[in-house]
Amino acid sequence: MRKNTKKIDAIILLVIVLLFGLIVWAVVQSAKPQADSGTGLDHPAAAEDYNGRKIGILTGTNMEQESFDHFPDSEYFYYDGYPNLNTALLNGTIDAYLGDEPALKSIHAEQPGVDYIKQRLTNNRYSFAFRKNDPEEAELLRQFNAFLAEANADGTIAEIDAIWFGTDESKKVVDMSDLTGENGTIHVVTTTTDEPFSYIKDNHNVGYDIDVVVRFCRANGYALELGDVDFQARIPALESGKFEFTTSMNVTPEREEEVMFSDPVSEGGIVVAVRAEDLGADTDGIHISDFNDAKYTIGAATGASGMLMAEQYLPNAKLILYDDIMPAVESVRLGKIDGFIFERNQLEIVLQNDVTGVRILDEDVGDTIEVAVGISRAASDPELKKKLNAFLAEKKADGTIDELYDRWMHQRDYTMPDIPAPEHPEGKLLIGTTGIVEPYSFYQDNELTGCDIELARRFAQWANVEIEFQMYDYASIVAAAESGTVDCIFANLNVTPERQEVIDFSDTIYSVDNAMLVAEDIELGQETFLERLQRSFEKNFIREDRYKLILEGIGTTCLLTVLSVLFGTVLAFLICLFRRTGSRLANRIANIYVKLLQGTPMVVLLMILYYIIFGRSSIAAVWVAVIGFTLNFGAYTSEIMRSGIESVDSGQREAALALGYNENQTFFRFIFPQAAVRFLPVYNGEVVSLLKSTSIVGYIAIQDLTKMSDIIRSRTYEAFFPLIATAIIYFILAWLLSLLLKLVLRQIDPRSRQKRAKEAS
Repeated sequence: MRKNTKKIDAIILLVIVLLFGLIVWAVVQSAKPQADSGTGLDHPAAAEDYNGRKIGILTGTNMEQESFDHFPDSEYFYYDGYPNLNTALLNGTIDAYLGDEPALKSIHAEQPGVDYIKQRLTNNRYSFAFRKNDPEEAELLRQFNAFLAEANADGTIAEIDAIWFGTDESKKVVDMSDLTGENGTIHVVTTTTDEPFSYIKDNHNVGYDIDVVVRFCRANGYALELGDVDFQARIPALESGKFEFTTSMNVTPEREEEVMFSDPVSEGGIVVAVRAEDLGADTDGIHISDFNDAKYTIGAATGASGMLMAEQYLPNAKLILYDDIMPAVESVRLGKIDGFIFERNQLEIVLQNDVTGVRILDEDVGDTIEVAVGISRAASDPELKKKLNAFLAEKKADGTIDELYDRWMHQRDYTMPDIPAPEHPEGKLLIGTTGIVEPYSFYQDNELTGCDIELARRFAQWANVEIEFQMYDYASIVAAAESGTVDCIFANLNVTPERQEVIDFSDTIYSVDNAMLVAEDIELGQETFLERLQRSFEKNFIREDRYKLILEGIGTTCLLTVLSVLFGTVLAFLICLFRRTGSRLANRIANIYVKLLQGTPMVVLLMILYYIIFGRSSIAAVWVAVIGFTLNFGAYTSEIMRSGIESVDSGQREAALALGYNENQTFFRFIFPQAAVRFLPVYNGEVVSLLKSTSIVGYIAIQDLTKMSDIIRSRTYEAFFPLIATAIIYFILAWLLSLLLKLVLRQIDPRSRQKRAKEAS
């Protein structure tokens, strides 16, 4: 017998060792950098290359139909949320997925391994959704549209665009402290894993849509309460009556049948997300994204586009600005900085001048940038675009444009030539510019100068018009042209699809590619396993105090579990008493209740309670969850109690009655205590099962431990630490609950009490 026991122990130990080894192997594999899987293509990936491959679909969105339309021969996989899609993409489970371009820009900035094909499959408008067939909702929609119209006219929307689609993280905050609420409270449902529209930063709900909603509430005297559900649950949550409207989503004919949409708040399109290596890699094996780490220092020229590219594509690197190119090149050569981002053509001129010890990476930083003159559609001269294009064509043909830009950008000769103003102008143009971006538009010796300023003065002379410069930052200069405040923009203005929708552009003046200058013998060090773990831990828990989200989630999970166990146990006991009445009707009602609750999935029960039964009530989601889990726990536990009670020998009851005890005294003094000792071990398992079941409450706008883990993954685009930490925390909570219940069992178990009494004597 002892030999068999030793064999069993050895087998158990072997299994434990194998499982531990498997976990360690999985940890190591998860922490390794992603290996290039490649596409097998001999050209950079295009959207059509992915037809017939494995396509991920974001559940509950119009990405589903677009996937069917553009990839009819593919195999489809459904996922909830971008974090799960990104994990599947990087792991090779899927080859691509469709997503909104603004979201993919944010994802790529945080997770360079995920990129997207710049070709848009659709051009979409994003609008807020309101409940149909409700006069109060119709009035609220009218107010919201009026707010949007005013916000577009005064540049507020342009300001919001610049903040949330820009790269300055310090501006990405939403202040709700001054929402007075004198006109009531607005309840808005959102999805906090939808960066940059709605996400959690520094433990606060922020984003493009949240900023819009807060400004609307401030302008109309409303207080604001936000609810958080998965994307596919937004419209059901809205239709339930718990929320007045939902944050923005794509407008589709199917959705227009269900809800009313506001005027467009922003515009974009659907693009194809792929692994970054599918879009082409640097031929020498070093990628620009490799420098996106706090241990690297990147230089850029003050005010140049390279500075913007560094902020956008290398946000985690330390940025140092230089007023001149040569000190930056020397810093790279001496190893003081790891790279310098500047326009490729100028870096090539540097190398042509026999500068040694440095080289240019083959990969461009960002996309090619086309620069043109922005033209207001409400310009005072309706022929302005035609005149500008004629002027540019003439000056390109005679070499003036090439000479001008070579002098300002290559030779860096900042001497403004004498360009006389027209003596008898035939009109006046208001020109928007920045005055802060060297060498295009800046102040020198208290005079506005730069290549764009020279170009504007030459155009004024050519067209015989008077010009007046007005200063704007890039956040508002397009809005000024859109509203007709200025006639045109001379400010090194990049041509983008979004800007083309609100203003016109002249023909392209020139295009710019940014590149990175690095040391000739640079070798990027590979992180060790421990370094990768340390960086990942810092990113997921320390940065932005994200550990506080986990603590808040633990508190919610514990609150739900404790309240549901207490109320559910009382309910189960009452059901048992109900059954002991001896009434057939009572037994039948109890049986129907138990069978109904046992046969209904918990997540379905929660959604029925939240969206239907309590849909129009103001009861908090946490209490709806407590009610749901109480009903479910009571049904299961009543069966456990009934089995325990029935297992007590009937002679116990007869003996107690013979001694003069009544039925109630017999039950509470003799039957139930013995039954409790028998059913408590099973009850223990049911409590632990309830604890784990609370992980589904994210479906009804509750931010528990699991939901907080999803929120962290939506910001870091890493699955390993958030999921492992969540699993460990659930294990610890379950273990502590088991210990507590075992202590209770020891206190009520007569045999345990007798043993302790003997030990004490």
